[in-house]
Amino acid sequence: MSLYSAFYSGLSGLSTNANALNVIGNNLSNINTVGFKGSAMTFRDIFSTSLGGVSTQGNGNPIQFGLGVQTNSVSQDFSQSAFQGTGNALDMAIQGNGFFTLQTIEGRQVFSRAGNFTRNNDGYLVASDGSSVMGWNRDASGMVNTSASPAPVRIDTGTTSAAFATRNIRMGVNLSSSAAAGATLTTPVQVYDSQGNVQTLNVTYTKVGAPLLNTWDFVVTGPTGAVVGGQNAGRLSFSDTGTLISTDYLPLASPFPQNGSGTVTNPALSINWNNGTAISPISLNLINADASSNITQLSAVSSTNSSFQDGYGAGSLRDLMVDQNGIISGTFTNGQVIALSQVAISSFNNMNGLVQTGNNHWGQSLASGSPTIGLANQGGRGGVLGSNLELSNVDVAGEFTKLILSQRGYQANSRIVTTTDELLQETLNLKR
Repeated sequence: MSLYSAFYSGLSGLSTNANALNVIGNNLSNINTVGFKGSAMTFRDIFSTSLGGVSTQGNGNPIQFGLGVQTNSVSQDFSQSAFQGTGNALDMAIQGNGFFTLQTIEGRQVFSRAGNFTRNNDGYLVASDGSSVMGWNRDASGMVNTSASPAPVRIDTGTTSAAFATRNIRMGVNLSSSAAAGATLTTPVQVYDSQGNVQTLNVTYTKVGAPLLNTWDFVVTGPTGAVVGGQNAGRLSFSDTGTLISTDYLPLASPFPQNGSGTVTNPALSINWNNGTAISPISLNLINADASSNITQLSAVSSTNSSFQDGYGAGSLRDLMVDQNGIISGTFTNGQVIALSQVAISSFNNMNGLVQTGNNHWGQSLASGSPTIGLANQGGRGGVLGSNLELSNVDVAGEFTKLILSQRGYQANSRIVTTTDELLQETLNLKR
């Protein structure tokens, strides 16, 4: 066998170990790259040849010489990396499988694990290179329709939360059982009309007295100009243990029974604010759905201990947050939290078949197959962590160990080349 075979075997070792150093160098240069996935290179031998045309020994065993080494594979490690909290609401990290789905400025579909997103001047959510983050936006009905085709995610800072007119009032009230006839308790409660204006209703309780013991009249009044209709006045009857046992509304039955009608219902109010807003139907919840009472007659002083109403005024966008399903929600100044959009997550049958395209992006290939685009936490796709970024998964200690091995491999193969060169030189000197 020619010495040239050993020469080229050494050269293949130099070339392949140099490739390994390139992989290691790329890994180490990206130890601080958001969402970076390190690569590992493996080797394989080159098909061998027989000696001088003799392929077997006398016992039949083959006689073969290797011809060197070549690159077997360069595969990426898609294992989960650590997370870093950033405090930026639009920073996202994927915990588990999947990729953020992006559309480049040129219109190509690419995929990324780097979730350092920002809004551009048009309100679109974009990656650091300007690629649009794909997902689903809030439609005209106020819902995020994830059954539609993904589109660039847009967060409009001018979004407002519409007002909601009060529908229910609940107050924790005690009316003193020792109060004299004619004693009163007035409880004001703020509510909202259909345009989000704050209005004040007053509920006034008046002790009836003998012979109607344990009985209070009530009336609901509104601000000047408002007309409070419906069951806005009536009579409340309590048991000898202070429990509400009867609600009767004007016009009261005559003669009025000593212990009332024996039924308890919540007064249904109808309020015309006379300010151009819709008429407000409001329930004054004296009892709850589980039949527990919000009003009592006990020996303590007459007082209102708590109050609740379910209306609110209009609100402007204050903060953003991202949940584990990739839903971007806005917190509004009226206390409401509204889903504005949802990012799309893509998964692949063969992640190692993806092609690196730079800018923290991968592109699909025949080997990877087409992406399956869907929701986070569904279909094997991971969850999303808001205000976090996934760090590079490069193991520095492991890379330096591989660096030493590749360096030694390169040095050893260089010795093969120099030694073969010396032998060839000796061969050339035979004619002297």
